[in-house]
Amino acid sequence: MLASRLHWRLLVGTILVLMAAAWLAPLVARPPELRENRPLAPAPAWPRRPEDLAALRKAADAYVADHFPARPYLIAALNRARMAAGVSGSGRVIVGRDGWLFFDNGSHLGEARGDPPLSAAEARAWLATFAARRAYAAQQGAAYLVVVPPSKETVYPQHGPAWYRGPNPDRPAAALARIAQAGGAGDLLYLYAPVKAAADAGQPVFSRHDTHWTGYGAYAGYAALMDRLHALGLTDGPRPLSAIPMQPSGARGPRDLAAMLGVSSLVSLDAPHFDYAAAVAGKPISYLGPRTDWTAPQVIDTGVAGKPILLLLRDSFSNEMLPLLLPHFSRIVLAHVQDGFWRPDLMARFRPQAVVLEVTEPGLPDALLQGPATAPALRVVDAPTAAIIAGAKATGVCNVETAAFGKVAGGVADFTASGWMTELAPRVTSPLGLVVLKGAGGAFAGDLAMDRPRPDVAAHFRLPSAEASGFAATFAADGLPRGLYTIGVYRRSGPGWIACAARQAVVAP
Repeated sequence: MLASRLHWRLLVGTILVLMAAAWLAPLVARPPELRENRPLAPAPAWPRRPEDLAALRKAADAYVADHFPARPYLIAALNRARMAAGVSGSGRVIVGRDGWLFFDNGSHLGEARGDPPLSAAEARAWLATFAARRAYAAQQGAAYLVVVPPSKETVYPQHGPAWYRGPNPDRPAAALARIAQAGGAGDLLYLYAPVKAAADAGQPVFSRHDTHWTGYGAYAGYAALMDRLHALGLTDGPRPLSAIPMQPSGARGPRDLAAMLGVSSLVSLDAPHFDYAAAVAGKPISYLGPRTDWTAPQVIDTGVAGKPILLLLRDSFSNEMLPLLLPHFSRIVLAHVQDGFWRPDLMARFRPQAVVLEVTEPGLPDALLQGPATAPALRVVDAPTAAIIAGAKATGVCNVETAAFGKVAGGVADFTASGWMTELAPRVTSPLGLVVLKGAGGAFAGDLAMDRPRPDVAAHFRLPSAEASGFAATFAADGLPRGLYTIGVYRRSGPGWIACAARQAVVAP
């Protein structure tokens, strides 16, 4: 009997001690960071009728469960133990090998695995919109690029979960990048190759406990972007990594995945990064609306004179890259993709020379569902166009650098042409231009904007006005009769038009 009483007293005492500890824990220890990506249960409403008692009991249970003082500590401890066993305590986090964490959007790394695969119809619609955006931007005097940071699991497959077999070479981002390049739809910079190369060289381009790339990963992406913008004649090349100071992450470094599990205070965070606050210190930042958080539309005036204007449509991966971009532009206009992947309103307002859409690999298939409906089509030469062709004066100051037919997914043909053509006049008459294809199947024309920056042309002719001479356009060409076609380009000059014949001919498929 005495033993039985002692047992119950110890049991009751232990329960009371645990309950007291649960309430006292927040007073003596900092609660672990826990981001559950859901709203916690609100306090229950007081019942007004007897039949409300059942709802009160259910709401009270949910409220107590979500607001129990020791709850974050218990979740953190449990999830840390689960991590050691390779098990996740959150449906949004996958625990891989060696303590690495990966984000799960519900597809279980489906974008990297190529599941579901990209259909021909999806690729066709995506690339048609891409080409239309590029043509629209060119008409506004801007280059258009899509920049895609790779997912963490594609770069570090060896740290993924045991069931993950590595990235599928035909995953949507890789497939779309190949098709865009082959068909000339536009500049899609899938940054997997440069980021993977940096990782293989021993640079920690991603950290174990966060979704985003580190400063090393962002630098690899920045260098690839600036190399491309430099090749287009818009900017200088990337600065060397050795010239840009990088900071250690510290105890509060990038940790979104660890925070989802509540274990960020129980793991070692290591994510070297670039200091954005120091980079923008003293630079005027103008917000374009009532919001002032980092996702709000805003304009950074960098104070660097003589540089182009950049419109950057972005997600959270841009934060680490942004300090690197500041020295290359006089003004950077920022807008988050949650407010739209396509912003012609900002293009019209700020007149950027470069428009960059930065979007993560999982978001890429949805990123080009907005915008101009399709690429402009080659049209049969009508009477006014025929009169322009007949009256144009021949000139040799041009170069059709690329001209090719291709087929995007779904078998739809397109035609891409790029190069330059200048008036060699003190000032530019107009950017209006034409490309004309002539063959046995007839004569077909497409409108060109001949105003893309070509500093190389201006330097060659020692004439500043010749810089605004570049062109690049993609046209829908489905239904064009098969056969050989010669190519001519035409440009407004003074009161009339000038004409130039391309050296190459093309064959319509």
